[in-house]
Amino acid sequence: MREQHARREAPNQLRELGEKNEASFHIIVLGSSGGPLEDNATGLLVRAPQTEWRKSSMIAVDAGSHLANIIRILERQMPLTSEILPPAEYSKTLEAGPFAGIPFPNISAKANGLHIFREILHAFLITHPHLDHLSAMAINTPALEYGREAKAIVALPSTIEAIKNHIFNDWLWPNLSDEGNGVGFVTYRRLIEGGNPRLGSGESRGYVNVCDGLATKCWGISHGKCQRRRLSISGHQHSDSFGYTGAEYAFPSRRMSRISDASHDYFAAVAQQQQQSQQPSQPFIGSMSAAAPMTPGASSVPPNLAPDPNYMFEPVGSSAFFVRNDATGNEILIFGDVEPDSVSMSPRNHIVWEDAAGKIVNSSLKAIFIECSYDDSVRNEDLYGHLCPRHLIAELSFLAKSVTNKRKQQADQGATTDQRTESVPAVVPSMAMRQPPSPTDLRRKRKRAATSTNGDSTLTPTLEIEEPTNFDGTSSGFPSTNPSSANPGYVGKRVASHSCGHHHPRRRTSREVNSHSGAASGAITPGGRPKPVASQASPKSPAQVFTPSVSQGYGQGQSSSGTQPREKLGEPLKGITVYIIHVKDTLTDGPSPGDVILGQLRAQGEEIELGVEFNVTRCEDSIWV
Repeated sequence: MREQHARREAPNQLRELGEKNEASFHIIVLGSSGGPLEDNATGLLVRAPQTEWRKSSMIAVDAGSHLANIIRILERQMPLTSEILPPAEYSKTLEAGPFAGIPFPNISAKANGLHIFREILHAFLITHPHLDHLSAMAINTPALEYGREAKAIVALPSTIEAIKNHIFNDWLWPNLSDEGNGVGFVTYRRLIEGGNPRLGSGESRGYVNVCDGLATKCWGISHGKCQRRRLSISGHQHSDSFGYTGAEYAFPSRRMSRISDASHDYFAAVAQQQQQSQQPSQPFIGSMSAAAPMTPGASSVPPNLAPDPNYMFEPVGSSAFFVRNDATGNEILIFGDVEPDSVSMSPRNHIVWEDAAGKIVNSSLKAIFIECSYDDSVRNEDLYGHLCPRHLIAELSFLAKSVTNKRKQQADQGATTDQRTESVPAVVPSMAMRQPPSPTDLRRKRKRAATSTNGDSTLTPTLEIEEPTNFDGTSSGFPSTNPSSANPGYVGKRVASHSCGHHHPRRRTSREVNSHSGAASGAITPGGRPKPVASQASPKSPAQVFTPSVSQGYGQGQSSSGTQPREKLGEPLKGITVYIIHVKDTLTDGPSPGDVILGQLRAQGEEIELGVEFNVTRCEDSIWV
């Protein structure tokens, strides 16, 4: 049997995955697709079974689908509506299904769905502000009118800024928030990327409570790149579309919501803008007006490939949430939409994987929920900031190697503890005797590379500022704050995401040269502090673990079979289940996209011995982790 978990299915019964006994999480899938159907867009409910079904004991992670699907699940066991009111002290508890155990105070599925929404749900964790991840939340908010508390929208500041500017702005939707003279049905709660180090202690440091029994920590990730005009949208679109001048008909600027929370994204965007501004655009040749919209393939005139200086590329931000059970200490990891690091202009997945690797070594991370929107027949150029099996396997391979390295480091540290204890000198200078180095000494140390007697570089980290490069290999002129530039495993290959498919050359840095010569360079943690140099080499990036291309057969409907042999990893992720969300429905006859994706993931995962179990989620699933 391929499934790691027990699976119970019947024609009129909802699917249930996992073992309920001693589970740390109960996840109800309200939406498992990335479109195009509006009734199955991404949405999860998460709770800690230890809290039972108390008030404010559940959160929603994204809400492309929400209240309507809660009601649809309840409708299987109770009438949709009721023309009579429930008698006093009425209560009905379901014995089966995702909402088993709730003492419902109403007769109908609609009324009891509203009860769940108002009383049991506490907060929405929104990964990014795309409609298929929050549209139901906006539509559902009027149902809070007679509730007794505001629902929290929990997200990174850039996501909340986008929701404020473009959803609850009295134009696209009434301002039902408690900011900007709004009604106050929802309240915003802004997270600190990587967690708040002033909250919590021990393994829970940095996590913030989001409901009764659950806490979270969030990392920013990349969801591809977008092109936008340099001019303010208020002075460009509104006067043309609505016939009003920008001064009297202006929306808030998008800029704050487009710039990511990490400063390295800002530098990447500015560097790309600078590159484009140096290459003037060329008008289209032909009778078609340059200002007229052009449908791809509608004209024989080739499109202008030169970048338009009026546009700039910016990374599209998304999020990954670690959700922690306060009672058991176990965690799950839930990704929003995400692109592979190997094609990203702002690779950040490796930061999440490094964090997750430590939790796997400590046996606290139990499952990963991550998107895999397309199968492997889709080219890199057509992924639009999403994953397919070959790229998800590459990302998980990086996680697997990080886990292996951390386990080796733990074993080495345990084996040498006694030796290090014996080597401690008898007299240790006190803290008062240790003088901090002067700025001059620091500069001298940074410039001078220490060498050993045989002429090889020592293991002393050299902290240098790397200058990022543009896509054409030239320097952008801005210092890099990208954590990936400080990770030796991330210096080097990236697959270009544009249609020509060529890999642009990149200037090699001192760290890259050292890594090729066999010297171990110092790595920088996401917080910016040097990590101690380990005896093991850093794991390769997803781009280096497996870099697919059209020449290898991808994009033609072929799988990884028949390509060069891939490294066997030895099942370092055994015991972890990866649940696939956000599968794009093709709405065509034939095998379902989810089944095709699942088959490709299992084949490639077994080939390299990842050790994980893959499952593709379906709407209305009940999952116990």
